[in-house]
Amino acid sequence: MPLKRWAFEIVAVLIAASMLGYMLWRISGAENMTLPSGQPFFGDFMAFWSAGRAALDGHIADIHDRAMLWSYQQAIAPDVRFYAPWNSPPTFLMVVSLLALVPYPVAAIGFLVGTAVLFGFAIRRLLPDARALIFPATAPAVIYQVGTVQAGMLLAGITGLALHFLDKRPRVAGGFIALLAIKPHLAILWPFFLALSGRWRAFAAAAVATLVFVALGALVFGPESYIRWFESLVASQTLISEQRITTPAYASLYANLLGLGASHALAIGVHSTTAIAAVIVACLLFRKGDLATGGAALCASTLLISPYLFFYDFTVLLIGAALLGAPRTLLDYAAAIFAWGAGLTVAAGYYVALPVCPVAAWLVLGAAFMRARSAGLAPAPAPQL
Repeated sequence: MPLKRWAFEIVAVLIAASMLGYMLWRISGAENMTLPSGQPFFGDFMAFWSAGRAALDGHIADIHDRAMLWSYQQAIAPDVRFYAPWNSPPTFLMVVSLLALVPYPVAAIGFLVGTAVLFGFAIRRLLPDARALIFPATAPAVIYQVGTVQAGMLLAGITGLALHFLDKRPRVAGGFIALLAIKPHLAILWPFFLALSGRWRAFAAAAVATLVFVALGALVFGPESYIRWFESLVASQTLISEQRITTPAYASLYANLLGLGASHALAIGVHSTTAIAAVIVACLLFRKGDLATGGAALCASTLLISPYLFFYDFTVLLIGAALLGAPRTLLDYAAAIFAWGAGLTVAAGYYVALPVCPVAAWLVLGAAFMRARSAGLAPAPAPQL
């Protein structure tokens, strides 16, 4: 019996509407830019704006200092009870410093709307038709970002445009790839993808643009700003290893296993094993040179490597699912449904730390592998020098 598209759309819209309704109810009692729960209004954007404002005020050397940044956050929201840490590199600090030129609420709304438009524009280039925009527009990972105002849609939009332009305008694609230096742990497989598929013009453009972008960060904030960022990564990792996040936003297999009571050694061992397996599968697909299956594998395997992942990072998985097009098999349907619903790990996490996001990534990776296998794709020919 064929699965009806409209049935999926109705369910997706109803779930998204209920989530938005619940979020509106939660923020209805907000005062002084603080939710009744003590969380900041606009969520994680508090970390973005406060870090940007502190940088503009000349506190670059203390940008990762909790006490200094906390003073900025309390000035924005006097009743806030939860600290929002800044743990991103100088490349992203340049972006948030521009946002901090305007007041906090204006910056947050502008960032949310701007990244949503970017993401929508990018994924529309990859979807089979305009009606399919219901798929990303109702995805829980996207809906939750209305409240937490994170960078998930920004990263997914950049990734989508890089893949869209990759074979049409490789130098433009290289420029977009370089922008992923704002979150480098989500760009680690791009060099392998470009090299193994023989896309050397995009590889060269991305390498040059990334060096320029990183150098610009050093020029603006000083080379030592990168040292301070590297030093801050230890504290950032404890947010995962010690389960310090106040909401169940964890999305890596490592974090989910810790949440289920596994030991650190077991959690990191299983996570590492599955990450290596995902990279191997992805590299096999990269060698075939196909943009759709290779791009889907890139998105999925990227989200299976780092132990430091949250639900909003899985907005990138929607790009991978969109590249695969309309579902053809039961595996395709499962991949699309789980990619859409990966953000539900937040709701489920209040009860049990199910590895919803890793399963979703593996399903997309598996669907890409089976699509390439059924198409009989041969490895890409070696480039002529």
